[in-house]
Amino acid sequence: MKYKSIKMLCCAILLCMTALTASAQWSLGIKGGWDYTTITRSNADRIDESYSGFSGFDAGIQARYGFTDWFALRADLSVMRRSHRMDRNLNYLDPVFTNHHNYYLMLPVLADFSFGGENLRGHAMLGGYVGYWLRERRVGETYWMTDYYVFFDNFNEVREFTSEDRRFNAGLIGGIGLSYKLDEHWGINLDALYYYDLVSHRRSSPHLRDPRYLNTLSITFGASYIF
Repeated sequence: MKYKSIKMLCCAILLCMTALTASAQWSLGIKGGWDYTTITRSNADRIDESYSGFSGFDAGIQARYGFTDWFALRADLSVMRRSHRMDRNLNYLDPVFTNHHNYYLMLPVLADFSFGGENLRGHAMLGGYVGYWLRERRVGETYWMTDYYVFFDNFNEVREFTSEDRRFNAGLIGGIGLSYKLDEHWGINLDALYYYDLVSHRRSSPHLRDPRYLNTLSITFGASYIF
């Protein structure tokens, strides 16, 4: 009796896997669009500094494996510019600012729940991501002083990484989207995804705790080939 029950359970599992495989569908495509990043950090008593968001871009490839008509797994590989801005708030330093343009290689993996008709469908997505900090370019205006004057100077430079930088990145991601199936093999999609860092890109020192987390809203348009 016990052997018969195990056999029936194995058959049921096999039938489910067969049904999922039969309805499974691969798609592979490209995506590109705009993003907007803010930074969460302590100013560490630097009352003359303020931080604000800055726009960037998100471009790469996207892959999707549909298990059923309503559930799929999706993975993207993209390069994102996740930027933010720092302004100095003292009256005589009002022109002083720095735009931090951070370039990341990002790999999000999402559970994709879809609903709607055969061609036009809505999507709710949730998952996590890992990333790698490729480069930082700083653009802005700085100052230098003499006994009588304050001079301002523009700069545009690639910053060298130090031991205080944490280049590995990871966090949570969620969002919504729309997709439209043009024909049997081609589809387009529009996505709005929010990346929430769980790893600070600055290591804490024994004397100063200064965690820095980036939070990015990405809006992209994509086109995919359906196999």
